Amino acid sequence: MNTTNCSVYLGEWYQKEADLNRQLVVSFFPSDKSVELVDLKTRKTFLRRTKIEELCENDFFIGAKLLIFGKQINILDYGDAKTRSKKANEQLSFGMIKADALLHVGEILTKLHQTGLGVRRLAMLKIDENYASILKSARSDTSSLSYLMDCMPSQSFLALEIIGNNAYNQYRELCGPESVAEAKEVAPNTFRGLYGNDVYCSRSPDDAGAESRFIFQNNDIKLVLRSSALYTNSTLCIIKPHAVRDGKAGEIITEILKKKFTITAMKMLRFERANCEEFLEVYKSVVPEYESMVMQMISGDCVALEVTNKYDDSSSTYQSFRDYCGPICPEVAKMTRPSTLRALFGKNKVLNAVHCTDLEEDTTLELEYVFKFLC
Repeated sequence: MNTTNCSVYLGEWYQKEADLNRQLVVSFFPSDKSVELVDLKTRKTFLRRTKIEELCENDFFIGAKLLIFGKQINILDYGDAKTRSKKANEQLSFGMIKADALLHVGEILTKLHQTGLGVRRLAMLKIDENYASILKSARSDTSSLSYLMDCMPSQSFLALEIIGNNAYNQYRELCGPESVAEAKEVAPNTFRGLYGNDVYCSRSPDDAGAESRFIFQNNDIKLVLRSSALYTNSTLCIIKPHAVRDGKAGEIITEILKKKFTITAMKMLRFERANCEEFLEVYKSVVPEYESMVMQMISGDCVALEVTNKYDDSSSTYQSFRDYCGPICPEVAKMTRPSTLRALFGKNKVLNAVHCTDLEEDTTLELEYVFKFLC
């Protein structure tokens, strides 16, 4: 097997039984999606090179939390100069989707995936007017963020941190010319050609990094930019890690919007095991696949959605959306209700593409748990 084309990282695993943080050398081989773990202190092999189908190159970055055979490995640093140099060529870009373009967010996410770009962070946000003075203060402190703030709407918008090789230039090319008139004339299939100025692109790679940190990592700004969740006649949908990893999140969102549901909140998150067990506790003594369900949900990034029949108060969002998700088993769904989400995107009872709230009385509880409690 080829051992030269691998990326090496320093990782850490908390061994609960020994109350010990074990330092590991984590090697990832993209050619066959295999991983090798070596104990940094003893230099003994902790896991021989083993193929893990669920992992890909974009899963590995400083700060990543990886699930490898039930063990959560936190990536702390690069493990060699070659990996550090290779990752230095990986760019970050920042995007914002607003107004009418939010109706096409599924197509935009799908296009990013088809281009080979990944989304590391994603959140639908809205300015809390009670704390808007903090935003004004930040603007006066730095002129580099003025362009972003000028483009930031008062209504809900979706912020994205986009990663990949040459990510900034690739995303800028997808957006098209800055002039909407020019985009519509010479590049009609770009985001600006299709959606006008409702898709935002930073003006430089440095600006993209600064804007992403400002939106996603600035603790003061977290007071200003709150989740856009409504918690009224709405329900929760979680696109599971296997579907996100396969690039199906955009397609699923597109299908939901086609059915005239409205997505009023969205965020990318990764469950810790304890949080996931608590979230899925209702299934623990009921569903034989409970442990497998937990392992799937903590295996990677999820995309959580608040879904509502915003313009149809006569029907319950909970029931209509639960019906649209379909039977929990995709094989049954394909035979009995082939147009449902699980029939279209599911593989089996565990890899069934989406979680939806099963009990009507749990809708607000689940939504608040995901959009208020989980960071």
